[in-house]
Amino acid sequence: MASSLVELNALLDSFVPLSKKVSIAEIKVLEKEAEALDKILARVWMLMPCLYDCHIINRRELVPTGANSGFAVSNRLTLFDGGSHRFRSFVVEQWGTDSPAFEINDSKDISCKDAIQTYGFDAICAGLAEMLKCQCNVDVEYGNLQTRIKKIDSLIQVLGEKFKAECRMEA
Repeated sequence: MASSLVELNALLDSFVPLSKKVSIAEIKVLEKEAEALDKILARVWMLMPCLYDCHIINRRELVPTGANSGFAVSNRLTLFDGGSHRFRSFVVEQWGTDSPAFEINDSKDISCKDAIQTYGFDAICAGLAEMLKCQCNVDVEYGNLQTRIKKIDSLIQVLGEKFKAECRMEA
């Protein structure tokens, strides 16, 4: 019995410092992920300033409580004001013909660190990637703008030549 107590004591002695190391490492990971997320968001908004009010994470669970009633819980992470603000929205709503409808909405600004604690770094990065994939219309818009530039350049050239011709006719 004495040897098992010694072994248990030795294991506990090694476990306590290890659990402290894990706690310190978790804090460090969170801080590093928050720093990385801040830089990622800065880069996203520098490259794509046309994005505004983008839902990065939109979790919604619908729970029916009857034939024509139910409730929903939504938890959303949104970027707005050019990415400088992260906004967390938590909504509980109930609807139906059997009971009166209501909605409770708790929304607030959220730091990168708090966003990571709430949603997870990987989930936020995946949400950003999906958001950027949905911006494929930017390529189409760029092509349309390039076409318009060529048309306007042609028009300016024609008008410039007509103006020169008209000036020569007057002279």
